[in-house]
Amino acid sequence: MPESARRPASKDPPVRCDIVVRLWRGHVCEHKSGLYAALAAASVYALVQLSIPLAFKYIFDVIIAEEKSLHKYTVAMVFLFAALLVRTGAAYLRTRLSAFVAFRSTADIRNALFAHLQKLSFSYFDRGRTGDIMSRITNDVVTLQNFILNSLEDFFIAPVMVTGGLIILFALNWVLASVVLFSSIAVALLLRIFGGALRRVNDSIQKLHAKMTGVLSEAISTIRVVQSFGREDEQVRRFNDVSEETLDELVRSWKYTAVLLPVVELVGFLAPFIIVFVNGWQMILGQSTFGDFLAVAGMGALVSNPLNKLSRVFVTLHQGTSAAARIFEVLDEPVEIADRPGAYALPEARGHIKFEHVDFQYGKSGDEVLRDFCLDVSPGQTVALVGGSGSGKTTVVNLIPRFYEASHGKISIDGHDITKVTLKSLRAQIGIVAQDNVLIHGTVRENIAYGRPGADNVEILEAARSAGAHQFIMEFPGGYDTIVGERGVTLSGGERQRIAIARALLKDPNILILDEATASMDTITEAKVQDALNKLMYGRTTIIVAHRLSTIRKADKIVVLKNGRIIEQGTHDELMAMRGEYAELQSLYGEDTGRAWRGG
Repeated sequence: MPESARRPASKDPPVRCDIVVRLWRGHVCEHKSGLYAALAAASVYALVQLSIPLAFKYIFDVIIAEEKSLHKYTVAMVFLFAALLVRTGAAYLRTRLSAFVAFRSTADIRNALFAHLQKLSFSYFDRGRTGDIMSRITNDVVTLQNFILNSLEDFFIAPVMVTGGLIILFALNWVLASVVLFSSIAVALLLRIFGGALRRVNDSIQKLHAKMTGVLSEAISTIRVVQSFGREDEQVRRFNDVSEETLDELVRSWKYTAVLLPVVELVGFLAPFIIVFVNGWQMILGQSTFGDFLAVAGMGALVSNPLNKLSRVFVTLHQGTSAAARIFEVLDEPVEIADRPGAYALPEARGHIKFEHVDFQYGKSGDEVLRDFCLDVSPGQTVALVGGSGSGKTTVVNLIPRFYEASHGKISIDGHDITKVTLKSLRAQIGIVAQDNVLIHGTVRENIAYGRPGADNVEILEAARSAGAHQFIMEFPGGYDTIVGERGVTLSGGERQRIAIARALLKDPNILILDEATASMDTITEAKVQDALNKLMYGRTTIIVAHRLSTIRKADKIVVLKNGRIIEQGTHDELMAMRGEYAELQSLYGEDTGRAWRGG
């Protein structure tokens, strides 16, 4: 692993207090009743704990040594036993309520994270790796959950125990209290010294976990390609490399932890050891009672134990803040495409689409894909977009449902600026059939009804018949209740396309986008799918991105793009008569214009 990756800059800020404050105020404190109840239970637990050494001092110094009262001794022991029961009950409530608040808070964060991801535009997912996004919603949330749980249990109790114990110790014996105070200061210094290194390592571990999830996600989703090219060993090597990097960082983290925890425990053990030693000396000299010994020794143990816990929680704190920072990074990602103030529902569209001087580029520093693009599509018209790779065809169709936002210019439907209508009403009137249609992991019926969840069985069957899918669906063992597998892997390409067409038919959109819907199909399969597409296109405004001459020839208008500009447009016959680029490519490549547009 490169040294630059292993050793970040030495000067690092301490734990991000802003992250901790945001986490507690914005998420944990949303569950105030559970939080306050957990803190109340923790307070009762701490108070009972602190009172037990004082109770023993009173029992031995007053009731046994002075009053010698069996009745008072019995009553005192009953009360002490009752106090122990109260402490046990408080510990149970503290743990259960703390767990509820931690689990509920992180569930809310996970849900908010997922909901926010649904609102982000395609450009965000273009920039990020799937594995990294998955890691933030899984690994980082679990790490954050452990942090919140430990915070509620220990960050509150430990300071209360240490502070309360020191106050009582100073009242009993200021010399011994000073020993505990210096121990506390020593622990704080140790945590400060190791804190920066732990934070840097934990940041690196979280990123490596995300990288590992990315490699794993890619390997699973591309397993057919990997095995078909015999690249299994390469994938194993990639995963092992990331796994080894993660192991190295985990070992580094625990090297620091292995030093920190024993040293803190040693300091924590020395405090009660010195207390017992000094107090025993004082007893021998007659300067202290046995009750004083029990109270001081017990209080010292109660103070030293939270000090040891703080060292462990400190490690969790750095892990938690690293995870929270990565989660908030996603939650803070701006929603680039959303309903604007005053947005209204798009009325039922006739399908008149108009591009007016539209420019577009991917990202702020990306190359311009469309330049002064103008196009007028009449209601019910079929327009085919053709051009080489990178000419802007798919960009044009992605701008209509606002998957991306135009950099400049205006796009309208029936005269309504699409940026001024609600996204839901806009996309509800657009149907899309792409080259690689993704089906959900569910039944055939669920996939067809995906665009209209309330559709009845008759409507689903009618859509399937119109798409030419009913016959092969009925040949499946489960018919319409057959599980298609993740992304529809159990179906052939043609079957997936016809189910996607049935889905679009059931949605009954006024505007249809066909993005290379028959590309890479054999002639027989294409004919079946094309027949279904013809039924789908009937009476709708249709934008086609296609290669096949059979599809292009039937279009009312063919638009030829090059470098983001329209260089020719017209019907097939008009373009052939112009003897321009379209005609030249047709004469060279004939029916399969895909070879031309893909560069041969």
